[in-house]
Amino acid sequence: MSMLSLVAALFAWKVAYSDKGQRVILMLSVSTLAMIYFLFYGSGQLFWAKWVPDSAAIIYTNFASIFAALAAGWALRLPNTPMWRRAGLSFFLACASVAAIFWPLLSVAIRPAPNGGSEWKNGVAMQTSWATCSPAAAATFLNAEGISVDESQMIPLCLTDSSGTPTLGLYRGIKLLAERNRAEVEVLDESLDELWSKNDFPVLMAVELPYGVEDRRYADQWGWIPGMGHSVVALGIREDGQRMLVGDPSIGLEEWSKDDLDVLWHGNGIRLHRP
Repeated sequence: MSMLSLVAALFAWKVAYSDKGQRVILMLSVSTLAMIYFLFYGSGQLFWAKWVPDSAAIIYTNFASIFAALAAGWALRLPNTPMWRRAGLSFFLACASVAAIFWPLLSVAIRPAPNGGSEWKNGVAMQTSWATCSPAAAATFLNAEGISVDESQMIPLCLTDSSGTPTLGLYRGIKLLAERNRAEVEVLDESLDELWSKNDFPVLMAVELPYGVEDRRYADQWGWIPGMGHSVVALGIREDGQRMLVGDPSIGLEEWSKDDLDVLWHGNGIRLHRP
């Protein structure tokens, strides 16, 4: 990614520029906006792992670094601007590109993660802090697949810091453990009805209460915070076919209805396939 970013900067500086200043300013503006937009809405999303099925997908799909590098190259071509100003702007954009590449590692250094623990309740790994729901859910998920691990071991593998876990960091931790145990990781691309009818569990699920849900029970009675992501493990469907057994690292073993999942689950999940 460092080499790609360097090539992008050189390409913008030497090739993809125009003698007309307005076009250079437009390209600089668009690439900067693309970097910011990607950081907010595209970075670290689980769907990238379908296209880059590698434990380092969190690095290889961080295109913010390339957008910043393009902007750095075009900054050097700004018309009617002293060289020291162009160089200064290009330098800061280049620093943004480097920071984007290394952010998954820098964030752990800047915001150290909790140590975690090994607390279990009815086969569910319990999170030891609000920031470690994903490593705990990953431990529940992997243990259900016969891979012995606990929350504290998953925290560094998932790149968890004190503010939480990036979704592709969670994928990284599971992918590394799966490869060690000769298992394949599947990123789900199926509807709730397909998940229910397929009945292939366990499934690690990224869930979230969206804004605007009229049913106040989720927030008032069950403690869900709109817009805040959470990780749980779907362990199987009950015999009546109406409710699902769910391992929630904040509570333990629960039963969720299909209506609950329809509200909280938005299609993001992980399943293992073992020979």
